Amino acid sequence: MAAQRDGFINFSLDYVTKTWVGKLKVAELVFTLLGGACGSAVYCYYGNTCGCSPKMGFFDFVAWTAFINALIDMIIHLLGLWDRLLWIFRHPAVHTVLCLVAVVGFLIGSSLAASAARDWCATSSTTVGAAAFFGFVCLVLFAVECFLHFEEYRSMQSEARQQSSGQDKPPDYIEEKPTSGPGVV
Repeated sequence: MAAQRDGFINFSLDYVTKTWVGKLKVAELVFTLLGGACGSAVYCYYGNTCGCSPKMGFFDFVAWTAFINALIDMIIHLLGLWDRLLWIFRHPAVHTVLCLVAVVGFLIGSSLAASAARDWCATSSTTVGAAAFFGFVCLVLFAVECFLHFEEYRSMQSEARQQSSGQDKPPDYIEEKPTSGPGVV
């Protein structure tokens, strides 16, 4: 069994089945795919004159960029390549920032898509509305993942502070405050 673990690629579904972030990543993949597909299915008549085309173009950019990012992250984790990355790429602060960018992007893109559902030049307002709905679901999913990465980052910071200040053991000497004397008020 140890001979199987010696290879460069170790495929395992543990990331998806045993971690909350892995389960969120699967949901993000599904909903970004649905949002991107709905957004790409919308055709806006008359080009840029009614304002639908740039709104849906931005939404498509956000959705497909988030999909590719989540897909690459999922592949790296499933193939067991995560531990071989440099520590800077695995740092929770990096993933917090990436998720925060996705949250802001989906907030803007989904709001624009929702406003484009009322435009008269879109082929199907229900498809635009579905794209906006899936975008808002992605916003929530990425916000939850951002919160989980931020909590991991905060726990790393507090652990580092405890190690550097020596809070694991009681101090050797505690100086008592004077109760009376010169300079004490």
